[in-house]
Amino acid sequence: MTNKPLLFVILASATLTVMAGAIIAPVLNLMRDSLGVDQASIGFIITTHAIFIAIFSPFVGNIIDRIGTKKPFVFGLILYGLAGGSGLFIDSYRVLIISRVFVGIGVAFILTPITVMILNLYKGAERNKIMGWRASANSAGGIIWPLSGGFLGSFSWHFPFGMYFIGLLLGLVAFVVMPETHPKMEKDISKTGSIFGILRRNPLIIGIYGLFFWAMTLLYAFVIFLPQLLERIGISDPFHISLFIAVSTVTAGFTSLFYGRIRLHLTYKTIIAIALSVWTVAFTAISQTSYASIIAASVALLGIAQGIIMPAGMVLLGEMTESRFRGRVVSYFAAFGFVGQFTSPIIFGGVSLWLGISGVFLVAGVVNAILLLLFLIAANRNYPG
Repeated sequence: MTNKPLLFVILASATLTVMAGAIIAPVLNLMRDSLGVDQASIGFIITTHAIFIAIFSPFVGNIIDRIGTKKPFVFGLILYGLAGGSGLFIDSYRVLIISRVFVGIGVAFILTPITVMILNLYKGAERNKIMGWRASANSAGGIIWPLSGGFLGSFSWHFPFGMYFIGLLLGLVAFVVMPETHPKMEKDISKTGSIFGILRRNPLIIGIYGLFFWAMTLLYAFVIFLPQLLERIGISDPFHISLFIAVSTVTAGFTSLFYGRIRLHLTYKTIIAIALSVWTVAFTAISQTSYASIIAASVALLGIAQGIIMPAGMVLLGEMTESRFRGRVVSYFAAFGFVGQFTSPIIFGGVSLWLGISGVFLVAGVVNAILLLLFLIAANRNYPG
């Protein structure tokens, strides 16, 4: 029977990883003016935490494999709450950036334990269902937190930072309701193998890392370059642009919500092939049209692909990995994703300078078509269903 308080903590905490940047995005301009910095510099308040999530995730994975998930998870929630909430009182740009470093470290201590917890505590169809709910909660956070930040920011740019203190409350609840997972197996885990040995024995894990890296690279290419493409067809109002982005978030959330049922009928091969096919069609269509309706439909498809590939990748990774290695294996999954976020504007920024904004979406579509072809060829080999 599902532990409802624990499930609440898992799903609520899953939204915090999105909240880390989304809650303060609406007040960036106000912060820029108040702190006296330029537009490029204020952007680091959004991106700084992401690179530290990538850096610290492998470290967190090692800790989980040694001592379990509970202590790192509770520590992460408390650090997240204190570091993020400190922005409520900070009026210095440099100090605020330092606080964002610790927010990133806090997220690293939240993100990997959540995935390992789900993989360890749930099995079979229930695991698929809960992992789908977790991804859906992420999508919901992408809608709820920016709206909350915008509302609170209308009073003061400091106020959205107060929402981070939710981490403290969740940390206290987690300490009470969360069980430890496999504590006996984790005491001498350092002697059981290295991450490189695990990857040598199961190189398919590297493919899953690559898939997640690519998924996050595509997601942020869409977020960064779609507003510029919409502006070219006469859609420049921020609210109207936000509706297009929200379409993707909503369809991703609904798809993830029903991932458990989807997985009952589709193999992992089929799910990956569908995601690559959808990315191919959607990005190519966006590159070739000036009709808002076609762009909106394509954006909805992108959300569907994102909604199935995220839970599928995490569950597949867990099924391929013994429980005593999951902390390390899952941590690299998170690291690859955040590196994808960080490098997306670098990868596609060069494409935009060379081929323009439409070229970004066309190149993404072509690359996905090539990846789909390669995957279909490789899928003839042994591959988990």
